[in-house]
Amino acid sequence: MTATAQPRRPLTRWATAPIRALRYLNQELLGAHEAMARSSRFPQPRPQADPAQASQVHPASSEKVPTGV
Repeated sequence: MTATAQPRRPLTRWATAPIRALRYLNQELLGAHEAMARSSRFPQPRPQADPAQASQVHPASSEKVPTGV
């Protein structure tokens, strides 16, 4: 007889498949939780406005600006 592992029975494979799937899902959820916890612990600064976009804004004309009468 060789030293290779015996093939699993189909019933055993059928029974362990849901357990493996749950373990995989649990690992994915733990990873997502850790990523969310990291992002909330170290909030990122808001992106600053691009100076090129700021120069495209047109000032209001003098007709629309209210003046003290």
